[in-house]
Amino acid sequence: MERFVMARLFDPEVISRIKSYEIRARRVVQGFLIGIHKSPTFGMSMEFKQHREYVQGDDIRHLDWKVYAKTDKYFIKQYESETNLACQIVLDCSESMSFKDGGPMSKFEYGATAAVSLAYLLLTQRDAVGFTFFDEKVRTYIPAQATFSQFHAAIKVIENITPGAKTMTGSALMAVGNSFKRRSMVIIISDFLDDIEPIELGLNRLHFDGHEVLAVHISDPYEVTFPYSGPAVIEGMEATGNLRCDPSDYRELYLERRSAHLARLRHVCRNLRFDIAEMVTTTPLDEALAELLLLRRHTAVR
Repeated sequence: MERFVMARLFDPEVISRIKSYEIRARRVVQGFLIGIHKSPTFGMSMEFKQHREYVQGDDIRHLDWKVYAKTDKYFIKQYESETNLACQIVLDCSESMSFKDGGPMSKFEYGATAAVSLAYLLLTQRDAVGFTFFDEKVRTYIPAQATFSQFHAAIKVIENITPGAKTMTGSALMAVGNSFKRRSMVIIISDFLDDIEPIELGLNRLHFDGHEVLAVHISDPYEVTFPYSGPAVIEGMEATGNLRCDPSDYRELYLERRSAHLARLRHVCRNLRFDIAEMVTTTPLDEALAELLLLRRHTAVR
């Protein structure tokens, strides 16, 4: 029963009823931490620095028993935080991200909720987080800092966004790279409904500049299965026009082209040694957050 209740807390249908993105982030993160029953250190990783002699009051968990066996003296392992990469979350706010058919949230709403939840958790761990919002160009850039002012600034932007413009992912990523003053961890949350060639150019630029990248591909479940049938008018997004047809006649072709597009995107990312995560808008938010955190750690320490 308890597990069922916890699962419902992360259900996108439940989260979608919470209008405030800040409250959403707090709900997702606090519930996530309760679920794993331990204090998180996902953003912070530690490396050994030196030994020092034990004094009363030190945490005995840090005693080095190998040194004790050799010297018959108690020594504490001292650690220092690794130099953390600043984390820049890049969120697609183009018209295609407004699509919502098979899930309770649009792709933009789901991506934004995952983004602010991740940012909230990283900031509680003193990591620097920033945001970039783009469609056919960069709309808003919030530089990475380890302060909650960045979090609140991002929420203010998100709550005033109505996705409606075309996507030009490649040029936006070029502009993103030009904005950074130091090597960063870049998390791109998008449906990547754009030509692969300019996306590849943008990712290559980030790779050339030494940034680590995690691409998060967001889909509506109906985009994955295309369950439509019967006479219909398919409304094209981003000025692509409308089509009168029976969608079932095009299902096989659509799924083939979608699969080929995603295969090319995965190939580009893997050639650059960038990680890619794939999520649908019905994925429980705790699972989405866990995957982002794990891939972020894997990418940052690689």
